[in-house]
Amino acid sequence: MNKTWLIYALGGGWGHLNRALSLGRIAAKYRKIRIITNSPYAQKISHEGCLVHWIPDDAGFSATCLKVREILLNIDYDCLIVDTFPRGLGGELADILPQLHSIPRILIHRDINPKYIIAKNLRDFVMANFNLVIVPGEGTDLGLADLPGVQHTAPWLIRNAEELPERNTTRTSRIMKVDKSVKIILVCAAGQASELNIFSQLALRLHQEFPECAVRILAANCPENCPESLWISHHPGIECLAASDIVIGGGGYNTVYECAAVGVPLVALAFERLYDRQAKRASKGYYVQDIEQAFGKAVPEAIATVRILLNQVKTANTQSAPAYVNGAVQAMYQIMSYKL
Repeated sequence: MNKTWLIYALGGGWGHLNRALSLGRIAAKYRKIRIITNSPYAQKISHEGCLVHWIPDDAGFSATCLKVREILLNIDYDCLIVDTFPRGLGGELADILPQLHSIPRILIHRDINPKYIIAKNLRDFVMANFNLVIVPGEGTDLGLADLPGVQHTAPWLIRNAEELPERNTTRTSRIMKVDKSVKIILVCAAGQASELNIFSQLALRLHQEFPECAVRILAANCPENCPESLWISHHPGIECLAASDIVIGGGGYNTVYECAAVGVPLVALAFERLYDRQAKRASKGYYVQDIEQAFGKAVPEAIATVRILLNQVKTANTQSAPAYVNGAVQAMYQIMSYKL
């Protein structure tokens, strides 16, 4: 019988769920994969061969913690993989993990605010409660990256390079509906739902400023006051990023590393997050600008940056196929080599 991996991927946006699916879909060829998530997008996309335990995002703090406890203590699994939050998003794993001493526990250490690491004494907690720590392409400048036995991979991506559709196929299909000779400016609204209006207004301004280009906004739901002709709802989003000429989005994990992987310049707005440091991540990307969140100032800076990049990017339809290493594949073998 196949062993079962349980992936804890709580978090309100795309990032945690997308990382879990990136690993889960690769490992599902060899293991049964269960994912716990409270992402509001979980019901809108393919689960990539994984079994998803969805906790409604409006369930409330106490109900969410109780549901996590119920799953972790009452189903069978051979390995627990925790994304980003060692103690759980609400601290609910702090008293559960010590009860799982017979089950290997693996932490996926994405960059988090060092103040949180200090406040919760995460160094000692991780050393006491996790058997392995994997850094998914975030480098060595992380609060827990110097712990003994930490392993690194390239960024985790939900598609390998050879799985991406040919660029013009995505551009001209019903997904994007753009002539292959026209440059595409893609606004990637993959952050929190409350930020959708910001990206919508930005897309409309870009549509006005660059009539020779095709402006599209990639979002789970069509923003209010945004023409449906500009809206794309498609998962995985990396397929749309790879078919674009310029991307504007946040400084979240997926947006930054997917754009870097497919070689598309990203103009990134670094939004404030409680735990994530978007400005730090955005500053090391390709053509990434650290633009202030204040919308009034961000728009003209974003437009000016797009104007510069449009003169630099190659003519539409001439970009070569991307080639990159998918860290999710590396991570699967690292975990499996731990005799799991």
